[in-house]
Amino acid sequence: MGLDLEELLYRIGEGAETLPGRAARALGDIIVPEASPKPPSFKLLRKLVRKDVTVHELLSLRLQLSFIAYLLANLLLMILHPSPAAVLALSMIEALYVRRTTLKYRDFFVDHEPYAFFYTYLTAITFLAFEGYVAVKRYYPHAGYQYMYLIAVFLLVLAFRWAFKEKYGRDYTYGTVEEVKNDLARVFVHDDIAANVKPGRYWVPAVRDLAPGRVVKLLVEDRKLRGAIPVRILEVYLGEPQGQSSHTSTEPKAEIE
Repeated sequence: MGLDLEELLYRIGEGAETLPGRAARALGDIIVPEASPKPPSFKLLRKLVRKDVTVHELLSLRLQLSFIAYLLANLLLMILHPSPAAVLALSMIEALYVRRTTLKYRDFFVDHEPYAFFYTYLTAITFLAFEGYVAVKRYYPHAGYQYMYLIAVFLLVLAFRWAFKEKYGRDYTYGTVEEVKNDLARVFVHDDIAANVKPGRYWVPAVRDLAPGRVVKLLVEDRKLRGAIPVRILEVYLGEPQGQSSHTSTEPKAEIE
């Protein structure tokens, strides 16, 4: 028993000595994240979504869920006890999470820059919206001022949407051919925030030189309030060998048409 106690005390002392170093490394990983050679495990998300979802989709889903949680936390805060300091703290946590996710796992996004831009600036706009609402409600309690402020926030969101589309928006995306049947081709498409396309499998008219595993460039058609969908193939590229999973990067390789 004495030896066991001595060993326990030794381990506690060893842990205490290494704790500052581990804490510093953890803090550095949050503030200045380095690119990871491995994706996160997604243990919880993989239980909630279908098995064949890609790492890119899981990372995108992580960002979506974290932003929804951030919004709900702010709304709850507004109901219970509006506090500028709490709004700032929530925004800093969300901003650091977005930064860490998009930088640490940037090699596992099809294109990480639009996601980093979108969620970083959307977090900042949300912070300004809630922080401003707290100030307006405190110093200008008249309902007219609050309505004017909400209109200003709406215009700011529209301006952000326009800026994002100007910087990253495009009317095409990439996909991988899974099946060619008669005059149609089934194409797997990743979540693409720049083209406003949701992940999934889409049937589009077939063209020459199609084969399972090849990467294609797709024209997308925007649908108001419902997102865009691929409608036809613009170009065909040399993709992965036939029979290989379509859940690989959909960046174009060598162009063949």
